[in-house]
Amino acid sequence: MTDSTSSAETRPEGVDQNEPKDDTLTSCLLFEPPVKTGNISLSGLHFIASHKYRPSEYTHLDNFLNPMWTYLTELLPMWLAPNMVTTIGGIHCGVAYGLQWWYSPDFDVSPPDWVVFLAGWCTIAYYTLDCMDGKQARRTGSSSPLGQLFDHGFDCICCLFFMATTGSYLMIGGTYWYVLLQTSAQFSFFMAQWEEYHTHVLPHCAGKWVGVTETNYSLGLIAIANSFLDRAAFYQRTMDQVLAPLGESVVNLLPTVVRESELRHFLMAGWGFMSVTLVIFSFKRTLTHPRVGTMKLRLYAVSKLATPFAICVAAFLIPPDAVRTRYLSVTVGLAFSLLTKKMIIFSMAKMQYAVVQWDAVPFLLVALWIRFDERLTKMGADFALGTVCFWYAFRLLRWANVTINQICAKLDIYCFTLKKRKKD
Repeated sequence: MTDSTSSAETRPEGVDQNEPKDDTLTSCLLFEPPVKTGNISLSGLHFIASHKYRPSEYTHLDNFLNPMWTYLTELLPMWLAPNMVTTIGGIHCGVAYGLQWWYSPDFDVSPPDWVVFLAGWCTIAYYTLDCMDGKQARRTGSSSPLGQLFDHGFDCICCLFFMATTGSYLMIGGTYWYVLLQTSAQFSFFMAQWEEYHTHVLPHCAGKWVGVTETNYSLGLIAIANSFLDRAAFYQRTMDQVLAPLGESVVNLLPTVVRESELRHFLMAGWGFMSVTLVIFSFKRTLTHPRVGTMKLRLYAVSKLATPFAICVAAFLIPPDAVRTRYLSVTVGLAFSLLTKKMIIFSMAKMQYAVVQWDAVPFLLVALWIRFDERLTKMGADFALGTVCFWYAFRLLRWANVTINQICAKLDIYCFTLKKRKKD
């Protein structure tokens, strides 16, 4: 179901109706317009071919580290494709994630110090390579919209690794705190792509001091620092104990719920507050943008957040002790990754993005089943989540494969290698 009136509003008078049009401000409730072949329409492929990445402003740290990223990029061989640079970074996350899975399957025990240290190092290595892939693309003359899909697509799936690292050394598995950690991170990441979809500008910082670079390097450095701590003793202290050096008179000024909470839970509450703040800023930037200038268009924009918000709610519906935390984490992560990658592509292709994303339905139904069927055992709940997880893995790989092939065919490029230039 689409709103053809709003679609017409985006097309100036006298423009050929057969010309590709920007559909990002149109309404699409249940189904996107059908595509004859693949996932991207002919109009969408036209926009992808002419797409130019438009980031927001850079932070002071971005500008400070830029010479280092440039220097490291110049050490790479000229035959190395930019997407391979991104993939090598992703492999860092995959290896560290696998080790964390082995030593802390459900984030309720802290992995060995060397695993935590490696996770921190891999976080830094991943983000550094993430900053180098675009430079390698410009250096080799191979910049393309496919690079944006790889870059931001890997960012999305690697959220699983970042949250697993934090969750494991805080040992918050089996609690709603881990659900808060992951859903807030992935919803915020989706909103960044949602903002680009409507404004055509991708935000990656909030002012000149705090942005994606600061966040990623901080996650890595904090993980490395944690590898030298007795994490159980450090994070399971109550705030009474943490703030004791300030004096009893100061501590007593705090509410009882704060004083009695553990440090790890207090930090997670702070993370949640920060995530809500980022979401509010994204709302404000998008809904006050000139492209989204009417109440009707603002409602269209907000409606596209319904499905990812429903995934977050469904994750909280599942009692933490009813399933293995890892199964819930991977399922939610893959579901979010699929919706986010679709938003990334549809933003570049300027295609309609439906309010109801049917790919979320399997998880939503399983979440309701686990919540309300008292006869369902934990083994049964794990099996249901595991089945949905495998489905999302297949669906994500299949969707990505078809999409990548379409883009490569349209742009006449290879995915992981550089195409030799034809001689004049």
